[in-house]
Amino acid sequence: MSGGAAVVSKPRVIFLLVVAVFIAAFGSNSTPPPVSANLIPVLNVTPKLAIPNQVVTLFGTGFTPAVVVNGELLSPTHQITGVGLSVISIDGEPLRAPDVIYPVNFDTTGSWAASITVPLTLGAVAGNQLVITAKDDLSVSQTAVLDFKTPVIRSDPETGSRNSDLIISGLGFPSFNTATAPNVEVSIIYAGIELGVITPNYFGELDTIFEVPDAANTPSTNIVQARIIGYNRIAVATHSVPGASIIASPSAAQPGSVITITASDFPAIRTDTSIRVGNTTVSTSPAPITSRNGDFVSSFFIPLLSAGAHTITATAGGISAVVPFTVTEGEVVVDQVLPTPVPTLTAAPINALENLSQYDNLVRVWTFNNADKSWAFYDPRPAFAKANSIKTMEAGSVYWIRLNNVQTTALNGKSRVLFSGWNLLPW
Repeated sequence: MSGGAAVVSKPRVIFLLVVAVFIAAFGSNSTPPPVSANLIPVLNVTPKLAIPNQVVTLFGTGFTPAVVVNGELLSPTHQITGVGLSVISIDGEPLRAPDVIYPVNFDTTGSWAASITVPLTLGAVAGNQLVITAKDDLSVSQTAVLDFKTPVIRSDPETGSRNSDLIISGLGFPSFNTATAPNVEVSIIYAGIELGVITPNYFGELDTIFEVPDAANTPSTNIVQARIIGYNRIAVATHSVPGASIIASPSAAQPGSVITITASDFPAIRTDTSIRVGNTTVSTSPAPITSRNGDFVSSFFIPLLSAGAHTITATAGGISAVVPFTVTEGEVVVDQVLPTPVPTLTAAPINALENLSQYDNLVRVWTFNNADKSWAFYDPRPAFAKANSIKTMEAGSVYWIRLNNVQTTALNGKSRVLFSGWNLLPW
């Protein structure tokens, strides 16, 4: 630069100071040990994609080294002291305990590592990129950037009747880390109805079970939200409630004939309040109860109606479904007998899961009782015989079944394909 004093960079100043120390220590005729004239510090953060309140690791190289001559340490190793300007900061805000522990000690080459907790701030929860700065005791500094995962949720299954189980899982939420910040709570909202408040785990994951609200319209597609309480951050998924339906078998018959209807997608665990053919009630006693999947089966006699087109209407849980039916010409059918109701299929796990237990393929089974919010499990190993809490496999219940290998087999009268790992299986 002409006409004025030259501007010297800070690393160059540090280099000149170090050389001056060598000259004073060894004399002008001595050859100082080699020192890099270009201190170019590097700062890396792992992982580069994080969640708020998570512990991440910083790795620094090329910061101020110690003076070592012929293997002899002639000056102390350097630090990030945590005093004054020698700190680790995020977006200009110095980190303090418990988010970081000072001092951060360097090795003789100026390399170091430190764990920090990403503060739980509005910016972090909003997903804004953060700038991390590390400055040592001789003001050598470097920055790194940290990005954030976007919170996401999913509903499983994606379609289910009212009052059926709704599994909500999520990723990318603030970490459960009470050592550095209060718990973060997440409100789960279904079509404007709050189902409950849950807390993410240490890895920022959500995993919980609710019921599809009674108030959900049928049919409908609804927005499910996971709202981080106190922060402007929401994850969204969709869930559909199908319309109730019934199938009549046969779809045409003479008066006095036995008709069986198979119903699906009604509200779960509800008594069938009415079955009508035309305007004539044909409900049986005791009335059928819908399963946890909203299904039921009922048989009845066709009443004395005129030949022609009619309808069969079934109502359960305040929801009705209609199917067309034809009354045919002919004499009234007599001596018909209603079929015996099919009993609920239950069996001890050791019997019901016998096919899976062969060759040690079955690892474990879990189920959740939404009524009393309790978990139960079954493990086929003899050591767990007394500890197992699943006593029977109940029709309509949902089970998580873990296998070692893929297997296709009959379970509860149906052919099932199960994969290695966890399988979600309605019984």
